[in-house]
Formats: sequence, structure tokens, C-alpha cells
Amino acid sequence: MIRPLFFIRYFTFSIICLFVTSQNALGIGSVEQLRSTSHVINAPSTQTQIRVTWQIPEGYTQVNGYYYAFDNNQTHTFTELNTNGINFGNYYEAVSENYLDVDDVAYYFHIAAEDVSENIGTTSTIGPIRIDTIAPRNALVSTPSVIYNDAVTLALGATNATDMHISNIAYGTAGTWESYNTSRQWTVSSEKGIKTIYVQFRDDAGNISNISTTTKVAYQRIPLHVGWNLISYATNRCFYVGAKPNIEGIDEIVYEQVTDIGKVLGTIANNYSIVHGFDTQPKTYNPLNPIASNMTYIAPGYGYWIKIKDSAPFDTKGYIYLDIGGETIDSTHYIPLTSGWNLVGYTGENVRYTGTVPNILFMDSPEKTSVSNLITEAFCSISDNLLIVQGFDTEPRSINPENAIASNMKYVGPGFGYWIKIKDGAQNVQLNWNACD
Repeated sequence: MIRPLFFIRYFTFSIICLFVTSQNALGIGSVEQLRSTSHVINAPSTQTQIRVTWQIPEGYTQVNGYYYAFDNNQTHTFTELNTNGINFGNYYEAVSENYLDVDDVAYYFHIAAEDVSENIGTTSTIGPIRIDTIAPRNALVSTPSVIYNDAVTLALGATNATDMHISNIAYGTAGTWESYNTSRQWTVSSEKGIKTIYVQFRDDAGNISNISTTTKVAYQRIPLHVGWNLISYATNRCFYVGAKPNIEGIDEIVYEQVTDIGKVLGTIANNYSIVHGFDTQPKTYNPLNPIASNMTYIAPGYGYWIKIKDSAPFDTKGYIYLDIGGETIDSTHYIPLTSGWNLVGYTGENVRYTGTVPNILFMDSPEKTSVSNLITEAFCSISDNLLIVQGFDTEPRSINPENAIASNMKYVGPGFGYWIKIKDGAQNVQLNWNACD
């Protein structure tokens, strides 16, 4: 049988018309050098088109052409029964359609040569050729809404992610790619306020999902100088050992059990020698003998004596700093006082002073308000039952309603504690530092 054969030589653009005497080919083999020029086998890629090249079967100089197909099947065999409508051409490269919006889908390329006698050779297959144009799905990152220092635990997740990148600045900035994990200890800047954390998830193909979260760093920083300091704090956290106390007057208190009161004083660890407090009786915490200490809680609204060692690492201003985590309590609270002595903390919002502006470092740089009389404009909520107030900055301070001239207390403010003596028999005495605003 004589049949015409049109043979297009690849890359030459010339058409050769041949007439070939038909003969039965005995076992035409598979194509040679079958490979993908666009993808690495079994490696996800964002390249949406597949390019494949091959060479004529060994021992042949010409064939009628090649049957080929791109599909998702790992195996396939071309026969006379299944080649109707199948791609057929006499060239050495095939290009797939554009595979768009696919999430790591595996494709395979099958090819078989047909000789001049129309015998179909062995089918060859190459794959998997993985195409992935979809970024990791279901990306999430969550943090506690409020944290009390610069350390935060991130809860993370993303479908098909293999790597992640975390930054405090922007997506893809000032960080490194690391292996994907569902939990990560992270550090934000230590300044108080809202922090944004930027997270990217990447899959094996290089697709990236972006997501961010925010958290609030909340704490109070109390400056302490060498020797004795009479201090207080006004965050919403009470730390306790053993039985849970009941702090009256502050509704938003969050109680946190600790194994040792010293855990609360971590930012000044090894730099203080003793802590004294007072509720209805004296309380003490000795870091060298915590078991014998009888101080079982530290709470807002109370004052505390802390003695700082001479060897503490003071800054250039002469201070070290105690950080107490928590959000500032609101202005509607009160501190219940009993007859006799009470050691209380300052929970007002501003410094109140008489005379000149005090030249002293206060906790958290509060606003300073000039007043004419501290008794009527700082202690107005208890003035009818007040006998005396004593304080301490670098030396003892006091204010006596009956002897204003002899009083040397010129200000009250955040971070300081005060001894307040209430008249005998007084009942339902409630100190509200913001009542005089």
C-alpha cells in the first residue's frame, strides 16, 4: 500500500511530502528523552502551563506522528480503540492548556508514537507535574487580647502551609522564613500599647497568604531607688499564694495564683532584700526565706515597702524598675478603710501637687494637676474621718488636717503608697482618689 505522509520537521518550518511503502513494524518502542521543560517532576509550581519535549523512538528516522494527552491519571495506554479524537501531531513538543485556580493538582503526560504502518508504539508517561496557584487557605493567627510583657504565644494555622514568616513591622519585613507550626512564642516591642503582628504562610509552590493580629501590651512600670521605697500599683491584677483573697471596691480585679510572691517581682529579682505590707496586720515577704513569709497576696489599692539593694543595676537617673502587668483600673473604684492605720496605694489618674511642680520620676509619666489644698482636692472622699497621711519618696512626708503649716507632703501620685490613719469608730470609710475631680 502506498500512502502519503506529511512530515513536519520540528523547528525547521519545512514541509516534506513523502510516499512510504507500508510495512508491519515489529514493536515500535517508546519515545526517547521524554521530559518537562517547564516543571520539576513532583515539585509544586505556580507555572500554569506544562511544556513537554521528546525525541523519536530509538531506531527510527521517521514516524507518522504521536498520540498524546495531559490528564490526572497516573497510567494510560494508547490503542487503536481509544485514539479517536486524541491529540496527534508530528512534532517534538506539546504544551498544555492553562490550569488556573488549582490547589496542588497533579497532572500526567502520556505519549505514544505511530509508525508509518500505523502501528501504535509503547505509551510513555511522565509525572506527576504538580500545579498550585492557590495560597494556603484558612489562614489564622490569634493572640490574647492583652499581654503583660513583651512575650506572647501565637496560635497559628493555614491549610497546606509549609513555611511561615512573622514580623512586628510589615508583611515579609524584618524576619526570616521558618517551618510551619501551629504555635510560636513571639516577642513584641516592650513599650505599652497596641501591637500588630504580621504573619505570612507559604506553601511548597511559593504561594503566600497574609494575615495579621493585634494585642495590647499593658503594665505599669514603677521606678525604685536605692534603699526604702513606699510604692503601689493600679493595674487590675491581684497575685496570690494559697487561698484566693477578696479585694473589695475594685470590680474588675483579675486574680492570678502564683507559686511564690517573688514571681510578681521578677523584673527586680535579686535586687531587693525585703517587702513589707499591711492589711489588718503587718505582712512580710523575704525572698531568701519565702516559706516563712506571711505575705500571701499583692493587690492594687494597697501600699508596699520595698528595700532595694545598693548593688542593684540602676540607670543613669538612679532607678531600677518594677513592672506589674495588667490594665489600669477605672476611676469608679474605691478603697475601703478601717479605723486606725491603713497602708493604701494611689490609684488616681493624675499627680496632684501644691506649690511648684514636683521634680521626681512618677510611674508612667502621668499628667500633673496643681491644687490649692491636698486635703480637699485629693482626700476629699475621707476628709471628715482623716487624722493624718504619711508618705515617703526619698524622705518621710506627712500631711495633718489640723496642722497644715507643719505638713511637708506637697504631692500625691501614681506609683506611691501612703499610710492613712482614720478616726476611731469611723464606719464605711471609702477612699476614692478620683472623687475630687
